[in-house]
Amino acid sequence: MPQLGVLGTGQVGQAIARRAAEVGYDVTVGARSAGSSSLAVFAGDRGVATGSFADAVAAAPLVVNATNGAVSLEALAQVGPEALAGTTLVDVSNELRPVDGGFPLPVATAEDSLGARIQHAYPASRVVKTLNTMNNAVMVRPASIPGDHLVFLSSDSVDAKDEVRTLLHAFGWRDPQMLDLGGIATAAATEMMMAVWMAVTIARGPGAPRFNWAVLEAQTP
Repeated sequence: MPQLGVLGTGQVGQAIARRAAEVGYDVTVGARSAGSSSLAVFAGDRGVATGSFADAVAAAPLVVNATNGAVSLEALAQVGPEALAGTTLVDVSNELRPVDGGFPLPVATAEDSLGARIQHAYPASRVVKTLNTMNNAVMVRPASIPGDHLVFLSSDSVDAKDEVRTLLHAFGWRDPQMLDLGGIATAAATEMMMAVWMAVTIARGPGAPRFNWAVLEAQTP
């Protein structure tokens, strides 16, 4: 069975871990400690083992960072560069800044992103930014929305992107839906999209169906 480590036990981590186990991955989910109460949500889940962040990284060459973006670098530091060396690190997080009386805003700018900072901090890992522009349910079940809506990939490593495409295929993403944006510097663009995602979600109101982004091409006359 292919192996996958998942860092983080929130809604995104839960969705990715459970879907990966469903499609045949041997999954280890990590929290700050192996005894963290947050891991209790996985009790009884077949194909999902639990442990610390370090345990999840040690269990698999493919690791998903699904921690809160505001603490992702801190969480990865608990594992350390030696343990992360050689891994393909799939970063699905968004770093958001709280706003008094309002909705959080992305920290990313055109020249800075969490994905790029993770790659800089862990040069021996191959960071791929992806899946961070949509609801977690759409991440793992893209067929819930019809059509060729998109998942973006940003990474300096062609091989790492191919490895991540294998995971995305297992989740149900099709090749026409995967848009390669280029190197990890392009992660800034997708992280900034969270501001638009938030505004659209608020404008559509509670209970509106899930949505995702698509590129529509002009028809030839």
